[in-house]
Amino acid sequence: MAVLEAVRRHRAAEAAMRRRMREDMDMGDTDLATLRWIISLERGGLPATSAGLARHLGISTAATVKVVARLVKGGYIERTRHPSDRRVLLLGTLPGAHERLRRALGPMHEGMLRLAASLAPAQRAVVIDFLDGLVEIVDRAPVEGDGAAVGEASPGALPSPA
Repeated sequence: MAVLEAVRRHRAAEAAMRRRMREDMDMGDTDLATLRWIISLERGGLPATSAGLARHLGISTAATVKVVARLVKGGYIERTRHPSDRRVLLLGTLPGAHERLRRALGPMHEGMLRLAASLAPAQRAVVIDFLDGLVEIVDRAPVEGDGAAVGEASPGALPSPA
């Protein structure tokens, strides 16, 4: 089906973009997700902590330490102690981090915004419903070890195009 092929092409293009980002910025998916999370909290005036990051990403404390260390070493974030609770480690972006991300991702995000804005409201509603439906299906998909046979289609799974 042409729609599913378009989804696959989009996923492949996004994966390629992430590979380029890893190479160009020396930043993996987890690093980027971390930076976006910290920026989001900063914009909302909320503190970003290592414990909160571990919960947000669903990773262990040890993995969190490694991610934070990579971003500190790369000059993206800094670690500081909470002023009233010295046990809490606060994470914050460094001044150049926002600009570096804007340079790397800005043109792509601007293109995506232009494309979305070019759709009529009814078209946007159809696209949103379709993508939300894909999210529901993917979120329900079994993972290895949850009782589904490997290669077995989950209920509601999209068929492979013939």
